[in-house]
Formats: sequence, structure tokens, C-alpha cells
Amino acid sequence: MAEWPARWGKYRFDATGIPAAYTYLGQLIAHDLTWNEATTTDSSVRFRCATLDFKSIFERATDLSPLPSVCDNGGLALGCTSAGRQGDLPRSPCGAPVLADTRNDQTLTLSQLVVLVTKFYQVFAARTADKTQAHLDARRHMQWIVLYDYLPRVIDPIVYGDVMQSQAWPLLGEGAGLIPIEFSAASFRLGHAMVRYRYPHWREGGGGASLKDLLRFTHHSAASRFVDVAGERRLPDDWTAGWSFLLPSEGESMQSSLSAAIDENLALDMFALPDSIGDCLASAPEPDGIEYGTFNLAEHTLVRGNRLCLGSAQSLCEFSDARLREAGGARLPRRLPTVRLSQTRSHSLSDFLVSDSAASLRTDTPLWFYFLREADIHASGQHFGPLASRITMETIFRAIRSDADGILLSNFKPDFSDERGKFGLKDLHEVVQTHWKPET
Repeated sequence: MAEWPARWGKYRFDATGIPAAYTYLGQLIAHDLTWNEATTTDSSVRFRCATLDFKSIFERATDLSPLPSVCDNGGLALGCTSAGRQGDLPRSPCGAPVLADTRNDQTLTLSQLVVLVTKFYQVFAARTADKTQAHLDARRHMQWIVLYDYLPRVIDPIVYGDVMQSQAWPLLGEGAGLIPIEFSAASFRLGHAMVRYRYPHWREGGGGASLKDLLRFTHHSAASRFVDVAGERRLPDDWTAGWSFLLPSEGESMQSSLSAAIDENLALDMFALPDSIGDCLASAPEPDGIEYGTFNLAEHTLVRGNRLCLGSAQSLCEFSDARLREAGGARLPRRLPTVRLSQTRSHSLSDFLVSDSAASLRTDTPLWFYFLREADIHASGQHFGPLASRITMETIFRAIRSDADGILLSNFKPDFSDERGKFGLKDLHEVVQTHWKPET
């Protein structure tokens, strides 16, 4: 899965046409859906039903003291870059992020996206003294972006249309609204395949960035590239995100960075990630040849799925088919035949999958690997395949519907929509460019 596919001719990065920023918006969504708020009375955790309310961003962190240069504006803070601009997360003296969910500092693109959303909230906070209303406004705009801008890009269009029309989630059933393990451990992990090995245009002032670069500007990295400014660990000013490159306009093709195709070939650096990221602790052994203190994301995901006792893809296909037949929902295509599962672009991987050693993988295929192949076969890596789309779409739609003040239970319309009523992540960036003012 890590074989460098140079022999393919044009590498399949840029195949999806999905701007690179949406890769990390997906990560932000995943973090919010799986974030649990710690109580203030003891060290226990308060578990909550999955609601996409972006509390993981809009809740204030209370357990760390930020740097003196951190600027609090409307109840949410921003940190300064090396040049004194408010362009980074708020940080403590050691460089740790002062966030409700510190996972949002896993890569520089993700932390810069949190900075962008924080500035967007501050635009609303500047318009009213009611901070609860500012939170609500920002939250609803984010839900709108997820439902009408992000999901149509990554979800199979037939599945998207069926869920939006029916306003139902027949595959998930009428349970308590917790996150399905098939979502958190398999279908939404397809976002990992969208991560590029290198982004040719990433920085605000021009210039590209590799995935390794983006990992080294976080508190997770032992080789951190923050710079010391008067005793404070700060982000170098020339490493703020160039959103015009990561969120190109419709039809733009020059100087833009797009997501990688969704298939079983992952960026090379995904096989040696810092072991302080995510939920990798003790979940997978360190592979031979990988430096100490790192983990292999593909191995980790497959081993983790096994330890969580995830059902096989074949069993989930049968279950899903029965559920959707009962509900009268849009039926899914027949499950992938064994021969298609084995026909990958990596000759060595294909040779293994057709061997006797992989017999059980062909008949009881790990869910995550099946979803990767499904996206490649059904959509040429352009978006999720039908089954992964169904699980993902129903989970996120239900999470938005679970917010009593959210967009699906109100007559909300975005404040900054265009003449067609459209509002997306690029529009959010333009609002910040036009209306956000730094605290003085």
C-alpha cells in the first residue's frame, strides 16, 4: 500500500478535483464527532451523543495557561506568528495548543483551519455582545458548509440525494445516536487516502509543503520547527496557510493543491507518523525498518479494526442490503467480486491478494480496505464508494439533525451566501478576508 506508483505515468494525486482543504475539514468533522468533554469536577469524561455542533472548536480550554502574546477576541483566542500576526493557535510556553480538543493540532493544515474558523467566529462576535448568539451563528454556518459543500464532494451522488430527500438514516436505525464503529474505524478513515505526500502550493506567500513539513509544525513533533521569540514558541510567519491555493475557485487549475485520489495507495509519510498522534497507542506493533516513535497508519487501522471486532465487508454488505430493502431506500450496488478486490495498481499487493495466504482476506475482507477498493472501482478515486458513502452520509446527517438548534430544525440561511444561496468553505475564507479585524 506504500509502493510509490511512479510507473503509472501521471501520478493519481490531483485526480479527485477536491480542493486539499476539504481533506482537513473532514478531519475536523471526525474530531468534533468523537470529542468528549471533560468534566470540571473530576478527571472523568462526559460522553455525549454524536452531535455536529463544533464544540471541540468553540469551547474554551481551561487546563493550560496561554502565552502572553495570545489575543482573546469574543471568547476565542488566537496565537501570534513569529512576526506578531494573529495567525496561529493559542499556545502554552512549551508550544502545546490551548484548545478544547488538542487533536486539532495534528498537522499544520488542520491547525490553520481551526485558526480560519476561529476568525470566522470572531466576525460574528464583533457584531453582537451576545456571545451565545455568535457561537450559534458560527456553528450553523459550519453545519451548512458540511451538509451542502463538503458532503456533496465526497459522497456518492445517489446516496447523497437519497438521504437528503428522505431525511432518514435507515442503515443506522433509530438508536441513541452514538457514532457507529464502522464510521469511526473504517468509512471516515478514507480521508487518510486523500492526504498528499506533497502539496505543490500551500504557503500564503507561495511555496509548497510536504506532509512531513506539516507534521513538524505541531506539538506532536519531536523535530518541531517552531521558532523562539522572546521565550515563546511561535509558528514562523511564512508558514501560514495559503487558502487561495487550497480552496481554488470553480474552474481554477493553476497553482492549486488538490486532494489525492481515494484508493489503497497512501502517501509514503503515512507509514511513519508520530506515535503521539491519534489513537495509535499500543494498537499495532512497530513494523521492521520504521524509526522508533512512529507508527504505520495502514497497519494500525487494519489491526485496530480487527481488535474492535469489526465485521467483514461481505457481512456488512448483506446487512446493509437487508436494511435498505426494508426501508425502501436507494439500493446499493452488489458487493465487489473477489477478482476486483485483488486487481490493485500495485503488482506486489495484487500478487499477495490472489495467493493462498490471502484467502481469508478475499472472503472476509477488512472493512477499511474494502472501502478503499470500493472508492477506486466505483468512482475512480473521485469520491467514496456506495457503502462507505451510505455509512458516512447517514452518520453526519443524523449528527446535524441531532442539534436542536441546528440548521435542519430551523429556517436558517447563511448570512454571506451568494445570489444562488450557496455558501461554502471558500466563501467562509472570503468573509474572513473581508470582515475579520485583528484585536489591537
